[in-house]
Amino acid sequence: MSSTLFIDNITNKSDNTLTVMSNGSMQHQNKTTITETITIPSGSNGLMAGPVTIPTLVVNGNLNVVDSLTVSTGNLTIAGHLRIS
Repeated sequence: MSSTLFIDNITNKSDNTLTVMSNGSMQHQNKTTITETITIPSGSNGLMAGPVTIPTLVVNGNLNVVDSLTVSTGNLTIAGHLRIS
């Protein structure tokens, strides 16, 4: 079985959090303070670069945090997996 990935002219595309460069490299950015509730749904994977502060975090899927995580005012709910490294 084989798979084919079709890429249609990706050249320096950005949505302010993920930048895909024409050489194939990617750069992900997230703010150090996030003001809304973050939910990682079941069956999904997430990655955050810390230190990061979030008011409420719900992890039903998998979340990897690099550095540190602060849940500031709300709840931390983990039904899936949270890894902080």
